[in-house]
Amino acid sequence: MTNWWAAQLAKKTNIPPLFAPEPLNARKVVGSSDPLDPSLWANNRVPKHLSPDEVKDYVRLEFLNAPQAPAGVPAVVAAMGTVPGMWALCIVPTMLGLIKAEYAVSYGYGWAMAGLGLATLLNAPMVVGSGVAFGLDLITRQHALLYVLFGLRLNSFLAFRSNLPVFKKLVQTIEDKRNANAPEGFVMNRLSRLPFILSCSALYFGMGAPLYLTKMYGASIVTGSACWLAAKIGVVAMYTGFVLEALGDYQKLREKSKTDGLVTKGLYKYLRHPNYSGEQLLWLGSCITGLASCAAAAVEGGLTRGMLKWVAGTLFGFLGIQYVLMQATTTLEKKQSVKYAANPEYQSWVESTWGGFTFSSNQDQAFTEEQPITQADADNCAATDECETEPEKPEK
Repeated sequence: MTNWWAAQLAKKTNIPPLFAPEPLNARKVVGSSDPLDPSLWANNRVPKHLSPDEVKDYVRLEFLNAPQAPAGVPAVVAAMGTVPGMWALCIVPTMLGLIKAEYAVSYGYGWAMAGLGLATLLNAPMVVGSGVAFGLDLITRQHALLYVLFGLRLNSFLAFRSNLPVFKKLVQTIEDKRNANAPEGFVMNRLSRLPFILSCSALYFGMGAPLYLTKMYGASIVTGSACWLAAKIGVVAMYTGFVLEALGDYQKLREKSKTDGLVTKGLYKYLRHPNYSGEQLLWLGSCITGLASCAAAAVEGGLTRGMLKWVAGTLFGFLGIQYVLMQATTTLEKKQSVKYAANPEYQSWVESTWGGFTFSSNQDQAFTEEQPITQADADNCAATDECETEPEKPEK
């Protein structure tokens, strides 16, 4: 047993276990050949009725669900794996909205998600000794990697697209509309954005809650169980949604660089908004995986108040991002219905494709110049090119 591992055991001897005192016969986190000194746990609350092998498994389970950073990891990296660190990872990138309002829901969004995933991967506890390797389980690694890929993909796409003149104009249009309704003066103007920025940060924290649940309780999933199946379905949904979103963005950008008309090729032959639908599927999968991990731990050791808090956070993040995406999809549907109202190709396309989840099927409301920009407008401009500086007349 390494000195680092022994030191961590000694530090936590007075911390109550995270699970109810039940035998963990069905759980074998790692092999039990690694000798643990029972004297280190003489004063803690490990159940007395467990066998020596079960005590070893119990100890390892406790550390998997209260992970410490591996030896040699810088303090700032280790801090990112804590709950305050999660808040920092959500708030700091979103502060880019002080530069331009749209950045809070574009680059800030991407960096927050990538940061949460990377912090999870970097802070996996690892001990190598007597042939024992102890770290994150496969489902948690897949979950965390998805967050990293999502954030890096989104921000690289936004950075590439920002070099196109039409998108530079769009971002400036959003900024001008927000500034028109904001207090005068640079400082007051920026301070007026803080409520919006902090609300975005809270949403991103809630979206990171499923990953926290998986990190804390993913190792409790028993292979072949209902929770294992649900978690796997969640992982598949996440990566399927990621591919749909990425391909949707790429195909639309490619077609819009050639023509300003409808995009009806590729994924758009079947889905009118595959980027939004894909992202909705992605976050649904993340929610399912996190809740399945928590359910597995609850079945094994009982439900705790700590679990319920993170379940509530997970549901808040899931419902919040689904609301934003549904609002954005609804807005884009209405804009297209006005812009292409007289276009027969549009009518045929609508009849043969799925528009995704929206708040209303009524597309008769036209957007006027007097309508202020909304969060859905900002999201549309961040992820698509359907925003206009002025509403265009329907094509003849």
